[in-house]
Amino acid sequence: MGYKTDVQASRSALQSVDTTLSADITATQNYIPVASTTNFSTSVVAEIETTNEVVSFTDISENNFQQSQTFDNGYWQKLRSTVTADATTAPDGTTTAEQLTQASGQTSNGLIQVSGAGLSVTNTKTYTISIFAKKGTNRNYLMIKETMGRGTGSSQWFNLNTGAVASVSPSVGSGLTSTISSVGDGWFRCSIKFTADATRTGQCGFIVSENDGNTSNTDDQGFIYIWGAQFEEASTASTYLPTTSSVLVGLTDVTRGVNGTTAASASSGDSIQQLPYALLNLDMPVRLKGLSISPDGTGAGRLTLCDNNGDTLCDIDIPDGKIYTLFLPEEGIVFPNGVFVSNTINVTGYTVFTSKYSGPNLT
Repeated sequence: MGYKTDVQASRSALQSVDTTLSADITATQNYIPVASTTNFSTSVVAEIETTNEVVSFTDISENNFQQSQTFDNGYWQKLRSTVTADATTAPDGTTTAEQLTQASGQTSNGLIQVSGAGLSVTNTKTYTISIFAKKGTNRNYLMIKETMGRGTGSSQWFNLNTGAVASVSPSVGSGLTSTISSVGDGWFRCSIKFTADATRTGQCGFIVSENDGNTSNTDDQGFIYIWGAQFEEASTASTYLPTTSSVLVGLTDVTRGVNGTTAASASSGDSIQQLPYALLNLDMPVRLKGLSISPDGTGAGRLTLCDNNGDTLCDIDIPDGKIYTLFLPEEGIVFPNGVFVSNTINVTGYTVFTSKYSGPNLT
């Protein structure tokens, strides 16, 4: 009866998370946009099934801005400012950062923003807006301004010379949290967090400024650099997820080609699966007691087991049309960092028989 209880526990713990890619990906991409991130876990690898590529990731992100690093695009409304595309090296090493310049003949702050119809918030929910910024010529300050979440809106200045949070707009009241952090080469990631006090639509602007809290500038066409804007329902800024013509959710800070697979391109709509997304305690020592694997009849099958560190434990090859069943002696095989199914090829179903292990000599 004890063995049967172990079997039932392993079946209930091995759960599948299935979704599809929501955009094409390249073989070098370190983020994977997906249709849904529900139930995905950063502690377990996932497999892109059309390419049999296994990937790991440290964060799950969303970005409700479109054109998140192409501010010259018509999605972004420019007021008293101009944008120069691909003006300098971005934080990711590509030449994709853009120059936000105060327009000639203007002494008010330059403003780049999205239209009100494009952004919305829900009452009582918490949101974070972030952007990467770097000082340029004659301009050391960035301001993030939002008109969605807090009545008349709120705004925050950031000092791109010293890396400090500067003045807060007096209209903000309480409840705004702002952060600035260096990401190297003079770049800072600036963010504001707020909790919406009503459900409404509104705008978000990124403003180049000459001075802390100043509403006017000298007419010298000063500028700063900006890159990677992100708007998400979250209490902190997650790993940046770039967008083009649509908002995205996805797996971020991704390592490609885990467990001996080769990083590959894949197409929007391709399946991605995480098996399992939870197994009791992920760092729990586990005793493997048996396996049963059924191929799908389309060719020789393979099932790969890995531990919680993403290291392959073994590959099990199954001839086409043959059901593979293995029962180990009662002591089984003990794995200190758990055991997971990280990859399946031509397999229609499987059962992994495990039990929790508690004993000596685990390193």
